[in-house]
Amino acid sequence: MKQIKLFSHWKVSTRLAAGFGAVMVLLFALAGLSLWSLATVQGTTETIVRQRLPAVKLANEAAVLTVDTGRKMRALLMAVNGLEAKEAMQSVEANRARIADALHRLDGMADSAQSRALVKAVRTEHATLEQKFEPVLVLARGEDPKAAEVLRSEFVPANRRFETALQELVKHESAAMNASAAASASTYDSTRIVLLVLAATALALGAGIALAITRGLHRILGGEPAEAAGILRRIAQGDLDVVVETREGDDHSLLHAVGETVGQLRGLMGEVATVMGGVAEGDLTRTMDGSYQGAFATIQADINRSVQQLAQVVKDVNAAAESLVGASEEVSATAQSLSQAATEQAAGVEQTSASMEEMTASIAQNTENAKVTDGMATKAASEAAEGGEAVKATVAAMKQIAQKIVIIDDIAYQTNLLALNAAIEAARAGDHGKGFAVVAAEVRKLAERSQVAAQEIGTVASSSVEMAQRAGQLLDAMVPTIRKTSDLVQEIAAASAEQASGVGQINAAVTQLSQTTQQNAASAEELAATSEAMSGQAGNLQQAMGFFRVGAPTPAGQAATTAIAVAAGKAQPPARPRAMPAASAAADEVDFARF
Repeated sequence: MKQIKLFSHWKVSTRLAAGFGAVMVLLFALAGLSLWSLATVQGTTETIVRQRLPAVKLANEAAVLTVDTGRKMRALLMAVNGLEAKEAMQSVEANRARIADALHRLDGMADSAQSRALVKAVRTEHATLEQKFEPVLVLARGEDPKAAEVLRSEFVPANRRFETALQELVKHESAAMNASAAASASTYDSTRIVLLVLAATALALGAGIALAITRGLHRILGGEPAEAAGILRRIAQGDLDVVVETREGDDHSLLHAVGETVGQLRGLMGEVATVMGGVAEGDLTRTMDGSYQGAFATIQADINRSVQQLAQVVKDVNAAAESLVGASEEVSATAQSLSQAATEQAAGVEQTSASMEEMTASIAQNTENAKVTDGMATKAASEAAEGGEAVKATVAAMKQIAQKIVIIDDIAYQTNLLALNAAIEAARAGDHGKGFAVVAAEVRKLAERSQVAAQEIGTVASSSVEMAQRAGQLLDAMVPTIRKTSDLVQEIAAASAEQASGVGQINAAVTQLSQTTQQNAASAEELAATSEAMSGQAGNLQQAMGFFRVGAPTPAGQAATTAIAVAAGKAQPPARPRAMPAASAAADEVDFARF
């Protein structure tokens, strides 16, 4: 009992962890001891299999080969022909090689001082034996009768000593192998006893821990876990009539706490059902009056406050519905007035739109006229430039004519001189030159007339050149003026286009304003219809709120009613916009044309 009380304050998780921890420690001890035993047996077995047994086999093999070698040596000496001698020689050499290989492998298997000493003795006797082979073989190859004597006196004793050394090694390795097997068996027996003791201890300790944990859990739970789970499941399903039975004196178990919780929930939910039933019947005067703590007290306060707030809301809604009926009538009247004003404003906007369309047409006509004038001015400037070029060409031609006339004048002057010379010569010739003198006189007259005509033509050409130059200067002066006129006309056309664009934007704005005004009129009509519907809904709301039974109206409800009434009284119909007179809105087409 002292031990149970000592661990009574431990958590369930701590108890389970301690119990299973103790069992696991014992299991780890069992596993560790088993692994150690297996490792020991495995080491012993490995020593036997890899060292002792192979060493015994190799020593026995070398001993057998040694005996066979002695027989083959005798067979070599007694051979009657060369073939038998050759076969005996080959057998001897093969046995020597196999013995040497076996001894070489034995060198690596000696694991103790005694083993190494025995292997060394075997090596020594083998070396001595090898020295006895050559004399016998040499004598045998030469068929010397002394070979048999040497074989009996030297080779056979050395061969026997070698066999004895091998037998000693075999005895030692066999004894070591038997000792290892005995040690392995002893280890197995002792380990089995310890494992059985530890297993029995683990079972006893595990059973004790399981019993202690079970009894502790039963005291903590107060009953079977399935019973507690069934009770909680019925509570979760809403069954609060469940009866929780506990042992006498049990006032700390989980089942006892569940019973107390069920009692608290039963009382709480009973009052909640009473209050919510009253709410469902329209009675908002019921409240929860029980005594609760913690979250239950919070739920009680929240439900009571919710019912009170709901009652207050119902009172406020009743008061607001009464005021809403009057306010909706005021809104309806205001909406009708607003609709009429919007209709009149729409008519004025339509008149303004028509005037703006007339202005747009006039500006478009001015723009077209400016474009035609611009084309004519451009054409006149081009033709004036071409005329100036033609006059310049005429001036150049007149100058060339004047130059040619000067040449003609020179020719006439030269002709006159020649005619004068001819007349002089004809006078010198006397009667023979009279006819020639007459011709020279006619030629002189003709030359004088040509000279006079050339001078007159030169005068006229000079005068024409001056006049043509004057005309060219006038045309050159006209071209910039005509181009300036064309630029001004283009500027007028651009300004007209900008005016047309601006008037188009104004027209679009006026159109949009007209649409907005029409929408406002429609919205006002809808507002009037909505206010009438709102008045009907307010009446329905009053009828619906009449379902609830509440106390006298609170100051908050009266304040809400007063606020709604004041807001309804302040609602005034908007001022009617004045329509723009048609005479002032119309466009003056004459002014636009004059511009």
